[in-house]
Amino acid sequence: APANGCDRTDGRSACPRHCATRATITSLLTLRPTTMGPPHRAVVPAPRSFRHRRRRGSMLAISVLLAAPMPARPEPTNAPWYKESPFYQNETALPSLRSERRPAEGVAAIVLSFNHRANIAAIAAALVREAPGISEIVIAEDGSTDGSKEEWPKHLRASSDRVAHTPDVHEIRAYNNAARTVRNASVLCFLQDDDIPDDRGWADEVLELFEHFRGERLGIVSGLAAEVCQIELGEQQVEHPKAMKNPKVTHRIPYVLDTAAKTSIPFMFATEAWLSPLCARRDVFEELGGFDERLTKPGEPGIGLDIHLSLRAARRGYTVGLHGAEFHRGVGGHGTVSDPAKTALRLKKRQDISTEIRTIAGCRWPPAMLARAAALNKQHLRIRDDAVVDEIDAKCLAFTSRPCGGHHHSGASSLPAAPSAASGSSRSRSRPPPGTASSEGSGARRPR
Repeated sequence: APANGCDRTDGRSACPRHCATRATITSLLTLRPTTMGPPHRAVVPAPRSFRHRRRRGSMLAISVLLAAPMPARPEPTNAPWYKESPFYQNETALPSLRSERRPAEGVAAIVLSFNHRANIAAIAAALVREAPGISEIVIAEDGSTDGSKEEWPKHLRASSDRVAHTPDVHEIRAYNNAARTVRNASVLCFLQDDDIPDDRGWADEVLELFEHFRGERLGIVSGLAAEVCQIELGEQQVEHPKAMKNPKVTHRIPYVLDTAAKTSIPFMFATEAWLSPLCARRDVFEELGGFDERLTKPGEPGIGLDIHLSLRAARRGYTVGLHGAEFHRGVGGHGTVSDPAKTALRLKKRQDISTEIRTIAGCRWPPAMLARAAALNKQHLRIRDDAVVDEIDAKCLAFTSRPCGGHHHSGASSLPAAPSAASGSSRSRSRPPPGTASSEGSGARRPR
C-alpha cells in the first residue's frame, strides 16, 4: 500500500526514497528471490543518496519490527509452581526386569578396589552367597600396590566374574570403565572394598524394589543413606570423617514396603542416593552416560558423584530411593583424610560439586523432587516411625514453599562430607591401617 504520500509502490513515484525503502523491506521480509540477485536485476532502482537511504532504511526497518505483534504470555495457572518444573514429567512405566529374564541376569556387583587386600576373601564370599540375585562380580581394580590385583582372581567365579584394571583414576572413571564390561545384568550396584556386603538377601530386595516401582520409574537406589531437607536417613549410623566436621545423627528409614511375600523392606523415595552400595537400573545408568567424568580429573576423589547422578536421573523423569542394606562398613579403615593437603582437596571438591548441583537442579533439594517423593511415600509405603516422618515434613516446609535459593546453599548442608567413603567415596590413596575382616561375616539377615 502507498506510504508517506506515495501513490505507487514500484519506486517510481514522486517520493522515490520512501517507496524504494519500503519496497526493499517488504521484499526482504517476503524473501522474494529477485531482490537477492545481481544489482542490475534488482526491482528497486538505486537511490539518489546511498548514505541517506541507509539511515532512513535502518529507521524504517526498526519501526516495522517494533510494530510486529509480540507473542502473548501464557496465562498463569493456580497449580504450585514446582509441579510445572521439568522434574518427573514422564509417567511412562519402565520395562520389567523379569519379562524375558534369563537365569544369568540380575545384579552386577561392581567393587572399587584400592589397597584393601585383607577384605577380598570376605567381600567375594558374601557376594557369591547372594547368587542368583548377584549374577556378576566386576572388580574395578584402581591401581592397588598391596597385591589386591593378584588376589582378586583367586576368589572369583571364572564363568561370570572378572577384574577390570584401571591406572589409579579414582571412583568416577574406574566405575564407568568396569560398568562397560558388564554382560547380562539388568541392575548395576556400585560397592567399595572397605565394606563387607554380608547382609543376606540385600540384592534380591534391590531387584524387588526396581521391579515393584516400575510404574513410579524408580531408577536409582542407595543401600547406605540419603539426606532429605538436612535430615540424614539410613538403617545404620553413618560414620563421617572427622576432618570434614559434619557430625550427623542418622535416623532410621521411617517407611517400609510390605511385599507379597509378607516381608517388609525398609525403603523410601528420596531426592538423592549415596554410595555404597549405590544401585541403578542398567538402562537408566547407560541413558545418563554413567557417572559424569567432567566432575573430576583422573586421580581426584569423586566427591558427590552419587548426588549428581541422582539429580541428573530426576531431570530425566526417574525417581530415586533409599534402601537399608546393613553392611559391615569401614573394615580395615575408610581411607579417610590423612593429611592437610588431602583435606583441602576434598573441601574444594565439595564446593565444586555444589556448583554443579545448582547448575543441574537449582539446589540440592528441588521442591518438585521433595513434593513427588513425599507423595509416593504416603501412597505406596507403610509408616513405621511417625516421629521421623513428622520431622521430615516439618523441615521440608521451608524447602517446598519457594523456588531453589537462599538457605538451600548455606553452610555445611550444601553438600555432605563423604560418609565413610559415602556420597562420592573420597578415600585417600594411602595404605589402610592393619586389620582384617572375618572371612565369612555374619551371613545372616539382620532383623528389621
